[in-house]
Amino acid sequence: MTPKAKVGGHAEDMLRPVLAALTVCAVLASPAPAQASRSARPTSSTALGTSGALVPMAAFAERAMSSAYGGRISRNQTIVRAADWLRRDIPYSQSNSDARWDLNRGRRYRPDCSGMVSMAWALDPTGIGRALVTWELPTVSSRIGWRDLSRGDILLRLVPGNRALEHVQLVQAWANPAHTRVWIIEQSGTATDMRRRVVTISAIRAAYAPYRYNRIS
Repeated sequence: MTPKAKVGGHAEDMLRPVLAALTVCAVLASPAPAQASRSARPTSSTALGTSGALVPMAAFAERAMSSAYGGRISRNQTIVRAADWLRRDIPYSQSNSDARWDLNRGRRYRPDCSGMVSMAWALDPTGIGRALVTWELPTVSSRIGWRDLSRGDILLRLVPGNRALEHVQLVQAWANPAHTRVWIIEQSGTATDMRRRVVTISAIRAAYAPYRYNRIS
């Protein structure tokens, strides 16, 4: 069956896995854990919105499924898509033949670090699993300043002399008000696979650079 050109669709069988995933994913879409309301708690029918207020789960599902592959995508959609792989703990692989579905089962992506970012940004693969590799990511993104870093952006390490050392991490949110630490989601390798953790900007600044997808809003 040929995948549709939209990220998901209106069919009930495509909506069901999205709703199941968003209990976890929508919380990660908030700007930062510290900014969320202390009293707000997501349930099976609600999720935390970007302001920390509870919103209907169906509203998140609609937004997560509304962007065309290769088209414009919101920061929330990006984090929801990445969080789905995190929830499913997709195992790491650099082989296109191990490509895994995104949350809407619309496209399959190679499950390594740059494949996960390609999936989160809803890039349209040129073949089954053929996501961008690390050194190709600057062809669809632009370098930004550290102070401009926001959710859905990436931290990219490029090593032209040794591509095996290259890596990319997806920014979920700032981890502290001083903006010295940041939550990232990454496909980290065969030892840990998908994970979410805090990194300190001063510790990675020499090796990584921040980039922003050209079609994110």
